[in-house]
Amino acid sequence: MSDEALSDKTLGDEMVTESHLSASSSENLAELEKRRNTVRLTTVFGGRISQYGRAYACTISDISVGGAKVKLKDPNDFKALVKDQSVQLVFERLSDYKALNGVVAWQKANESVVGLTFTDPELRRRVVIKRLMPNRWRIANEHAKRSDTEGIASEDHDETT
Repeated sequence: MSDEALSDKTLGDEMVTESHLSASSSENLAELEKRRNTVRLTTVFGGRISQYGRAYACTISDISVGGAKVKLKDPNDFKALVKDQSVQLVFERLSDYKALNGVVAWQKANESVVGLTFTDPELRRRVVIKRLMPNRWRIANEHAKRSDTEGIASEDHDETT
């Protein structure tokens, strides 16, 4: 293949063509790949997003240590959330450790969905998610560790052959 050949990467729902990336976009791709490697859990938990002293009811549909995908219950609330600004995600299911701080990373107006990137220390994020769904968290992390170990064993085998 020539240097000009397109190299596509599919990351979740996103298709990225590397030939069209600038240097900063390449850094964004590396960050996106890193985030996509975290354990993601599909959920249907009720919660609230708080920003500028107002709270908006939501359903948390996807969560990882890095962030969450959240659907607002009232589509009119979508316009009130400001991208790249601080928010707090409150989990109705938890009595303590029930909120994580973050920023609005992306928005899909037609679906009333926002993506949050958590800003709390990673240990706190892990504790909150583990308390939110302990069994699923444990199983997902065990599966991820097994996959990592199998990947390392596969790489070692490739190097010796």
